[in-house]
Amino acid sequence: MSSDIIDPQRKIRHLLILEDLDGFRLVPLEESSYFLGRDVTNSIVVRSKGISRQHALFLRVTDADPNSYGFMLIDGNLQGEPSTNGTAVNGEKCMSTKLKHGDQIVFGRQMTAKYLILGALSDSEFENFCQNFNFEEAVTHDINPRETVVHEKGDAPSFGATSLVRLASFPEILPSPMFEINLKGDLTYINPAAYSAFPDLPLLGVQHPTIQGLISLTQSSNQKVLSREVTVAYQVYEQSIHFISENDLIRCCLSDITERKKVEAELFKRDRLLQSVAEATTHLLANISYEEAIDAALDRFGTTAGVDRICISENHVHAATHRLATTLRYEWTGTAIDSVRHFEHRQSQLYSNPHLQRWYTTLAGGTAISGLTRDFPTAEQTVLEQEGVQSVLAVPIIVNNNFWGFIELHDCSDHYQWSDQEEAILRTMAASVSAALERQDKDEIIHQQAFHDALTGLPNRVLFAERLDQALAEAHRNHTHLAVMFMDLDRFKTINDTLGHSVGDELLKEVANRLQSCLRGGDTVARWGGDEFTLLLSTVRNIEDATGTAQRILNAFKEVVEIDHHEIYVNASIGIACFPDDGQNSEGLLQNADVALYQCKEQGRGIFRVYDAGMNSKATELFALQNSLRHALERNELLLYYQPQINLQTGEITGLEALIRWQHPEQGLVSPATFIPLAEESDLIIHIGKWVLEVACKQVVEWQQITGMPLSISVNLSARQFYDPTLVETIAQVLQQTQLDPKYLELEITESITIKNISLAQSVLRQLQGMGIRIAMDDFGTGFSSLNYLTQLPLDILKIDQSFIKRLTADARELEVINAVLALGRGLNLSVIAEGVDTPEQLDLLKSLKCEMVQGFLISPPLPTLEATAKLQTNWLQHQELECDAKQTVPQPTYLLVG
Repeated sequence: MSSDIIDPQRKIRHLLILEDLDGFRLVPLEESSYFLGRDVTNSIVVRSKGISRQHALFLRVTDADPNSYGFMLIDGNLQGEPSTNGTAVNGEKCMSTKLKHGDQIVFGRQMTAKYLILGALSDSEFENFCQNFNFEEAVTHDINPRETVVHEKGDAPSFGATSLVRLASFPEILPSPMFEINLKGDLTYINPAAYSAFPDLPLLGVQHPTIQGLISLTQSSNQKVLSREVTVAYQVYEQSIHFISENDLIRCCLSDITERKKVEAELFKRDRLLQSVAEATTHLLANISYEEAIDAALDRFGTTAGVDRICISENHVHAATHRLATTLRYEWTGTAIDSVRHFEHRQSQLYSNPHLQRWYTTLAGGTAISGLTRDFPTAEQTVLEQEGVQSVLAVPIIVNNNFWGFIELHDCSDHYQWSDQEEAILRTMAASVSAALERQDKDEIIHQQAFHDALTGLPNRVLFAERLDQALAEAHRNHTHLAVMFMDLDRFKTINDTLGHSVGDELLKEVANRLQSCLRGGDTVARWGGDEFTLLLSTVRNIEDATGTAQRILNAFKEVVEIDHHEIYVNASIGIACFPDDGQNSEGLLQNADVALYQCKEQGRGIFRVYDAGMNSKATELFALQNSLRHALERNELLLYYQPQINLQTGEITGLEALIRWQHPEQGLVSPATFIPLAEESDLIIHIGKWVLEVACKQVVEWQQITGMPLSISVNLSARQFYDPTLVETIAQVLQQTQLDPKYLELEITESITIKNISLAQSVLRQLQGMGIRIAMDDFGTGFSSLNYLTQLPLDILKIDQSFIKRLTADARELEVINAVLALGRGLNLSVIAEGVDTPEQLDLLKSLKCEMVQGFLISPPLPTLEATAKLQTNWLQHQELECDAKQTVPQPTYLLVG
């Protein structure tokens, strides 16, 4: 048969004409193998009992020219078992033979067949031939030679022993392309699969990709078995090469690995993308600066993914319409790709706009948007084409279970179809962005908590110190001025204790608001702690700028604060220090502002003071004194003095007022006016007050036992003591321990204490009176002196303040005031005691006004315990003598004058 290349539309045809009990059949032989037998699994099924279940095999064999193939007939099955009744070809029994045109075949004893090889026919010609086929003529006569293949001598391939060996090495039934060449490059064998895959292989020869370089590769290698990859018409093959040096032949088998290579490429791309997502996630979660992190993450991901643009858009409420909108927040672009950040349709676009309606419903539902721009709705096409986008993939970004926004990948150069794998990876990237956003929210919360006061929202002392350091650095560079203020609320502890902590908290919030309203944009107000606030005026021209701000703050607190039906008036004290005059660093400025604040406390509160160097020595002294006071109780440095109170009519000492003193080991006797304010600034006053109560009650019991006189003891209560929740319980315990009858205990309070919380004061005083304790209003006339308070409060005694007594003369207006107070006391059934009686004139005037009780230096100064005991004993003896003389004459009162 000729070896010319045949038109691929025309092929040589092989036929088998079968005759069995069912009659004649025409079987075109086009596949690589056919099994014949009675079993229904055979390719050719026959109905004859003389035929075995698998009787024979038709096996396609070829030579170097794919058009010279024929069929070999093999008796039996693939396991080597022969058929039961045998197979004969042209009257001779055979086990295997290469069939020739016109061969007569007998299977068993009842079935015959004839093998034909037709010329090159097209499909339509072959179909027409089969439809008009004459079975009787074909069986008894030869087919028309014009329709058969003509074999010339020498052209027919030899299929002897060599062919059978080759058949075992290159099974033609395999789908893999297989061929053989010699060292000259001549094609010596090709199987049907190879010809089907590479129809131009015989024509191109050594120029074909599968043969190019093959000879030199085998000659240069010491190995007999090699492999390589070759690409033929966009298909990739793995070529297994076996060099048979004995015969100078090269055998090749090729496996199509195109899909595998695609999968490997996809896997490699996936791995790179996942690696880029991992690196991007590291940036997002590790970088302190979120803006830098997102830029780095998008650059890494975009470069690896090979996309042209990445966009991240954030949802928000539209400023004008208050409806949901989206804005491009982050963008990455590849080389030579334009940014779309400035496009109008990327800024504050409502989701109700036509090009975004589908995007919102799809993305908010958790579904991705993927595809070619040309396939999108018209409104979306218009927008995407403006951006040069030919293909887009977008997935939602979910933050804290809410649709936060979305991330897009753009391909501007190709109509790229995005894979499910790429969508999954982009969702992973979106999850990383989401985690970073959640971390950012948490970081902001943590930052807020770390650097801001939880109650007022103001900066705390940490953030204030940081801003002060920054302002100082700026002031040093520019040679400018700044001011630092320390401010606290006057008597806030009393408000907190009387009205409750919830009211106190609301008051601090209002204070914060008023402070902020008094400052400029670049200034800072911070809550330093408790009721203390610090203020930073980052730039001031002179001290007047600072004092002007301080005065605005004080004025702001003149307005009443209404909280929970309470009207609260707040005073503040402010200390000011300025850079550079009052300190060069933050520590010095804060310390000196605090010193100036302390001076405000010393000078009357509700004012501001500017620091001067002279304040430091006084402040240092007071600080040392306060530290020493903390150890005064445990070191037994505190002691009580007692000032007698006498009845003007009888001259008898009826009671004593306990007055605390501090015997400082270095400074000597320290006045209460100095150390009591220090104690009131801390909880020391509670401990000191309890100690005074215990010692005074115990002492008066001892005096009662010595003299037999019904003496009472008077003890002062501070505001912090009075509103201490344990006050009533503490007093009850002291009375029980000392065995003092409650009717001999007098507790002195001031008007300013009670008006802080009139309802709570009423409750506490009624509890004390209920125990039998007497209540005295101390310093009456110096405070608010409201008759309304006197009628509301349960009192037993009024004490006229010594400031009125000092100015008392026969023609003084104070005489009328004192007379009015005495009348008021009698009207309210209250005892009245005049304090500060220092001269005989004052005593005579009080006696003329029929004042019942007095105390003062004229009667006796405060005395230590031993002297007070001696005074009481003397008074008791004199009282006894007066009682004896009373039987003979009318007694005159005797006054115990000192000095």
